Amino acid sequence: MAELVASGADLVLVSAHKYLRAPTAGVVVGRADLVAAVDAQHAGIGRGMKPTKEAIAGVIAAVEARQDLPPTLWQSQQRLKVDAVVQAAAAWKGIGVRRQADPQGNGFERLWLAVDAVAVGKDAAQLVRLLRDGDPAVAVSPHGVLGGEIGLELTGVEDDEIGELCALLEAAIASSPR
Repeated sequence: MAELVASGADLVLVSAHKYLRAPTAGVVVGRADLVAAVDAQHAGIGRGMKPTKEAIAGVIAAVEARQDLPPTLWQSQQRLKVDAVVQAAAAWKGIGVRRQADPQGNGFERLWLAVDAVAVGKDAAQLVRLLRDGDPAVAVSPHGVLGGEIGLELTGVEDDEIGELCALLEAAIASSPR
């Protein structure tokens, strides 16, 4: 979190579950008066978004774990995971890969898998359903399905899970259409 505050922003809001791999909650850091203004919403519109005390404990633990990890090491870890999926995807018939830097500048890349529906035998939307309905389920970003793409953000995937993720993706791609 220190790198976000050091960026010079007066107020930083992040999704704890996305940025820190913590329970679902929002984290607000920055200038004390602005943080207090956000906190004032607990009596108003923000009340329904209040995290549980378990979620708060999880976010604190995630912040503590993350602050001991140098940002360059974390970014390197993320890059290795992306590289591993890109390498595996090179063997997947009908799948192209596009890297995209995180639009918020958080130092990691997302992957977009371009699905050639003719070569794969199913379109991106069908592939998303197969992955989500699988056991185990694979959550992907469906935002690009109209353009024939599905997105992967690997920050929530452990290093030792990358092989299994690639195997699940490959199996869904190679499976017969439903």
